[in-house]
Amino acid sequence: MTASAAESGPLGGSGLETALAALPPVYAAGARLRALPLSGGRISVPEEVREPLLLVRLREPLADQAVVVRCAAPDGGRLPPVVFAPFSAQGTLLPVLPPAAGDAFTLDVRLVPAPHCHQEVPAESVRGPALPPDRAAQLVEGALLEGVLARLACLATLEKQRVIRQAREIAACRHADLAFFGALDSLGRDLGVYRLPDEDDARYRSRLKIFTSWRLPTPARLKSVLNGPGPEEAGNAGLPGGFGIGGRFRLVEQQNPLMLATLLVAVGPHGAAVRSRLHELLRTVYLLDLDRPVPAPTPPEQRRRLEEARQVLTDEVTRPAGPPDVRHLAPSLAVCLARLVRLIRALSDTGPITLLRAHVEESDPLHELGLGATLRQFGQQRLTAMAAAVDQLARGTSELSALARTLAPRPSAEDPAGRWLAEPCGLRTVHPLTADTFFVSTLPMGGLTIGGPDALAPGQRAVFQARHSADSSTGGLHELAAEAARRTEQRFVQQGLGRPPTPVTGDGLDTALRSVLGSPAVTPPQSLAPLVQGDLLSPDGAAFVQQVLDIVVLDQVVAYPFTLSELAALGSGDALRGAVAARAQALLESGFYSVYGVFDGGGQRVLMLAAVSLLPGRPPKQGEAPPVEFQWLTTEVPRPPTDPAAGGLPLSLLNSAGGRIETRAEREGLALLVCLGHARRGLADPYQVRVEMPGDSRLDREQYSYVMNILEALCPLGIELDTTELRRRHVDFDADEEAGPFPVQDASRTYRRYRRRRALGGASGRNPTAEGGR
Repeated sequence: MTASAAESGPLGGSGLETALAALPPVYAAGARLRALPLSGGRISVPEEVREPLLLVRLREPLADQAVVVRCAAPDGGRLPPVVFAPFSAQGTLLPVLPPAAGDAFTLDVRLVPAPHCHQEVPAESVRGPALPPDRAAQLVEGALLEGVLARLACLATLEKQRVIRQAREIAACRHADLAFFGALDSLGRDLGVYRLPDEDDARYRSRLKIFTSWRLPTPARLKSVLNGPGPEEAGNAGLPGGFGIGGRFRLVEQQNPLMLATLLVAVGPHGAAVRSRLHELLRTVYLLDLDRPVPAPTPPEQRRRLEEARQVLTDEVTRPAGPPDVRHLAPSLAVCLARLVRLIRALSDTGPITLLRAHVEESDPLHELGLGATLRQFGQQRLTAMAAAVDQLARGTSELSALARTLAPRPSAEDPAGRWLAEPCGLRTVHPLTADTFFVSTLPMGGLTIGGPDALAPGQRAVFQARHSADSSTGGLHELAAEAARRTEQRFVQQGLGRPPTPVTGDGLDTALRSVLGSPAVTPPQSLAPLVQGDLLSPDGAAFVQQVLDIVVLDQVVAYPFTLSELAALGSGDALRGAVAARAQALLESGFYSVYGVFDGGGQRVLMLAAVSLLPGRPPKQGEAPPVEFQWLTTEVPRPPTDPAAGGLPLSLLNSAGGRIETRAEREGLALLVCLGHARRGLADPYQVRVEMPGDSRLDREQYSYVMNILEALCPLGIELDTTELRRRHVDFDADEEAGPFPVQDASRTYRRYRRRRALGGASGRNPTAEGGR
């Protein structure tokens, strides 16, 4: 038996088998090694033995754990423990004692955690719980060595076992999971992640694990790394779990609704002519005419689908007579409306379905391009009856039955337009316009519209304003502002602030603000100086109000008026400032994004303006975007061929953000003005993922840094990870004040960045982290 064959065998880690196999035949007869199985925790020595030596053999290789074996002699005496050090190889042999023939020894086997081989196994560990007999038999076995020559061979090969174990230890130290001491520091230097002052191996190893394995930045992989296996209610089993973080994380990819509004603006007489030609082109080429068959050049499958939709809408939908002529719809909108009509009829509803408005030529942001339609509401009685018929339809096997299984009916008081019925049919916008009408579209338009002139002369300036079509549920306010106002009343009462003043909105707010501009003196009185000093009240009310009227759309603002007598009742000086600050904070916690006061000189009161967008001159919330935000774009329709002599676009934007923008007409043509509106409800924005923690889990500063470094290492290209909720609700930044200032690398980060890439030619041996985290 050659040495290489012995080493490749299942239990060849000691070298003894190789030495015995190399003995000449005349000597081999006097040296014998045989296995003694561990059965029921006992090893029995055979009756006929010659010069025996009892050994214990390791059946499995070890990593960062030691194995302690205690033997009990037949007379009940305890023998010294046998310890297999960490990184021992499979087949390692250790002597127990020279036994007598027929002896039976009781063995108990224990696994002892040992981070590295230089750490001694504590004596008290041998008194810990022993392994079950089956597991112990898998881990160790007895070995009986016979003959004096065999004993000499065993002594000669013990050092080889130590060399094998040391080689395994050196190889293991190349991996962060098993490395220790200087090996971890060497790995850290290679990765640019240095050991912090007084940091032990376990904590340093947890930080290095972020960067020592290939991790594909996919949603499933990110969730696996953050949480590990197990159900949602279980503790954290991912990388953060090894850093003392017990809570699991939640990745929110569902997006906040993004709303779209368009408006055609004709510049000069030529622009008006282009507008007429565009509408003619829409009617003849791009829109579906409900009164005429689908044109023959349409591809066969598309033609069949559109003809079916046209037939359904012609037979089942009522359209008003007279102008405007309700007959042209976008093809995708017609298909979804036809699906809605078939679903309504399948739910046994025979009432009228009325299409009130579709494509029109006049200026109408909701309808002028044929992308939306207005229908008459079905009413509470019809919606209730259809909701009751959903279960019966869902038991069928047709296509409409499959669609019915996705429906989730809601009470008419919560959903008067029947979103639960229309949205599953492909209508992304179902928005109530009045008490008996609602607007639908396959685009995410919501109730967003653009207010402003539809025709301009070259060189003329104009202001356009984004507005949400008011319905009875919001009272003319933006829906997020209305929700924040409702929560404000509850929060004031919960925090012992009394009931808030009756809010001023809409036309009343516009009148109140313009009265500030018209007042001869709007300087706050001296009694309100603490509010000015506390940055709660504008020192120049007229200038601030002018900015508000120029930039902010008032349907996003709610004003809470406080009279001077009410403010005097709150105290004076610091007491007044603290009381008003508490009310401002309550408004922010209710969902408003920006709060600022202005003194109404004429009415002798303070208007506390609370907006769901950013008020002019006010600082934004740190790390948080406004709930309501707009972005504006413009282009020319139809797009002309590239012609350097044509100049720029017909319409230029003087500002591209905010609810109100100013534009300038540059040259003749037809401009398409586009507004994108964000309505953030705690979900993710497009190309964004929110990272949250459910419950009341808390992170200290170092744990927060650990999580942020994981996210930075796994952030996919082109995707933003939003950790606003994590910082706001789950991080104790002030919990470790005794630790001194928290070192960060730059002002744009609130955490310690572990990985420091070395500059080319820079010193490789310096530890920048030990020098204050730089």
